[in-house]
Amino acid sequence: MLFLHGIPDSWMLYTSQLAEFSRDHMVVAPNLRGFPPSDRPEAVEAYAMPRSLGDVHALLRHFGRERCILVGNDWGGYIAWVFASAYPNRVERLIILNAPHPVILLREVRNSAAQIQASQYERDRNSAIAPYPSWYNYYRADPIKVPSSIAEAAQMETPDLAARFFAGVTEPPATTSLRVDVPTLVLWGMQDPHCLPGQLDNLHDYVANATVVRIEDAGHYPMQSHPMLVNRAIRDFLRHR
Repeated sequence: MLFLHGIPDSWMLYTSQLAEFSRDHMVVAPNLRGFPPSDRPEAVEAYAMPRSLGDVHALLRHFGRERCILVGNDWGGYIAWVFASAYPNRVERLIILNAPHPVILLREVRNSAAQIQASQYERDRNSAIAPYPSWYNYYRADPIKVPSSIAEAAQMETPDLAARFFAGVTEPPATTSLRVDVPTLVLWGMQDPHCLPGQLDNLHDYVANATVVRIEDAGHYPMQSHPMLVNRAIRDFLRHR
């Protein structure tokens, strides 16, 4: 099981899950690039999606595994969505905790005033003046940019996500459609102030084999606020093959 944390977190986000699932799985929870003790490259493009996909491949090679159960929250989930869509033979199962699917995120920050408002922190990180934390570069390298308003959104070009996500990848993707076919569990804290529930609307258009569990009183980190519920849901998901 490979656990990818989000921004600005660390592997410790998954302490409860690592304790639970290490009983019968190899569990791996790295710090993403930009988060010590992992390297902190300075170039913006070092944080673009092709580099993150390469990091996941490198981890699988390092541990001698062809496939993994891939788990991600926040930016780690963003990476996990793309990796599972492009490399389904490397992902046995996908588990997402409050992380937007890129296509749906793009839809929401072009059409939802509420999501635009909830994502304004990304604009702050994109416009920050150096020196700033190296992990700000994840936002700077991302092709999806948050507008200031619906009016500004109407004037923005629609980025070609596939072209940006897979440019120069070392491992050719099986597909660049961004549609996920592997069995997927989505656990979503409905009180998340940043990833609003609209991110779940029409999710099955892009993730045909998805089970969605809404946790009404959880926020952005259901794995921490509701560890027993999350662990039980993951167990049930892994048990039904």
